Amino acid sequence: MADDTVTCPNCGAEIPVTAALRESIESKANELYERKLGTELEKRLLEEREKMKEKINEEFNSKLTEMEDRISIKEKHLQEARKMESEERKKRIEMEENAREQRLALERQMEDEKKRIQERLRKEYDQEYNLERRENQQKIDGLMKKVQELNQKLEQGSQQIQGEVLEEELEDRVRGAFTFDSIIPIPQGTKGPDLIQTVRNAAGVEAGKIAWEAKRTKEWNDEWIGKLKEDLVKYDAEVGIIVTKTLPKDIATFGMRNGILITNFESAIPLALIARTNLTEIARQKRLGESSNETRDILYRYLTSTQFRQRVEAVADGIIRMRSDIETERRSMERIWAKRTKEIERTIGNFSGMFGDLQGILGTSLQNVRTLSLSDDNEEE
Repeated sequence: MADDTVTCPNCGAEIPVTAALRESIESKANELYERKLGTELEKRLLEEREKMKEKINEEFNSKLTEMEDRISIKEKHLQEARKMESEERKKRIEMEENAREQRLALERQMEDEKKRIQERLRKEYDQEYNLERRENQQKIDGLMKKVQELNQKLEQGSQQIQGEVLEEELEDRVRGAFTFDSIIPIPQGTKGPDLIQTVRNAAGVEAGKIAWEAKRTKEWNDEWIGKLKEDLVKYDAEVGIIVTKTLPKDIATFGMRNGILITNFESAIPLALIARTNLTEIARQKRLGESSNETRDILYRYLTSTQFRQRVEAVADGIIRMRSDIETERRSMERIWAKRTKEIERTIGNFSGMFGDLQGILGTSLQNVRTLSLSDDNEEE
């Protein structure tokens, strides 16, 4: 098979083409074709891209314009809404201002009416008060004369009255503590102690006597001891007790001086309880035939012993603690009552003021409340 030939475009000579050369030419031709095709394709792609870009820009501009139109419409609507809201706000502020002015006017009217009522009531009260004041002044003048006379009498007999009150209180305590004993007060003006306590045992048998003397003075007097010792002999009593507000300097709560027991008011009953117990025991021993002098010595030694003092102090401390607890509870309850009373009075005052304001506004159309009306109104009803 003869090889194919290729004619030279310049000289017109035919050039034989071998298989290898054919492949090389075809390869180059294909490469040129592909390169031209790629260039053409890239050109077309670039053209298509430009077209698409223009189309996209046109659509974007169209949508942007549409969106701007919508935004413009919404802004217009928003401005209209804001304008309406502003007008509504102005109307609401005007209504609030009108309501506030009406409320202030009503309050001023109520305040003026309240002042008129108060002024009228004040004048009425002033008239009544002036009449009552003149009457009361006459009564006060008469009473002041009587008070001056009574003060003179009271100043003369105040110490005596205080002593009598203490004696009565002492008698009540002794009588309440020793119900089986005989408690006999010595009348005023009669020389002797204030009380004679006749001690009796459970069987009612007399066991001895205790002479009581109550003192309510600012200073202690040693002469009381000598007087009470004389009273012991006169009334045949074994034990003498002085209950005094002011103790000797060497005695704190109770003690013994020259055979006489001295105590404050709080320790009086515990001291008497121990003395009474010893009198009962001595009387029992006497009935058993023991010597009277020996028994008195035993009683004296016991009354002056540390054991006796410790027992009385223990009993007295217990009573004082109980009294202190009672006083603490009483003060606490008084504070609570006072606080509640003030709260009730404050509430009643506030409610009465509110009811008076309403009466000033509504007049007679508001029914009276009996408990909040004046005393004159209650009497008329």
